[in-house]
Amino acid sequence: MMTQTLPPSRRIGAMVLFAALFVALLGMSATLVRAADEPDAKVLELGKQRYGENCSGFCHGAGGRGGRAPCIVCGKFKRGGSDEEILKNITEGIAGTPMGAFGDKLSKDDISALLAYMRSEQKKKEAEAQ
Repeated sequence: MMTQTLPPSRRIGAMVLFAALFVALLGMSATLVRAADEPDAKVLELGKQRYGENCSGFCHGAGGRGGRAPCIVCGKFKRGGSDEEILKNITEGIAGTPMGAFGDKLSKDDISALLAYMRSEQKKKEAEAQ
């Protein structure tokens, strides 16, 4: 089998085209990831509703900014601030604290929506601080 090499000017053109396609694909994938990370309005509304029913009045206050229990939108957590840790704390409660378990009261979708709402409120608070 015989292989042909491209002249230097064609190789450069092919490399530029390849680089442009690569950058375009990276941009598209970043946009898709951002879109997937943003919860939709229905999820946020469900989270806000569940928060109002279960978390705001007596415990974490309006918008999660604190009450008898700590601020949950301030970005500082004593018992883990990752999504997984927060989901676990909501589901199982936190022993030795007033934070009760909601895993038998709320569905997994409800708890995930609570987390999405909490994170959206956290972003709002961060934006206000800037």
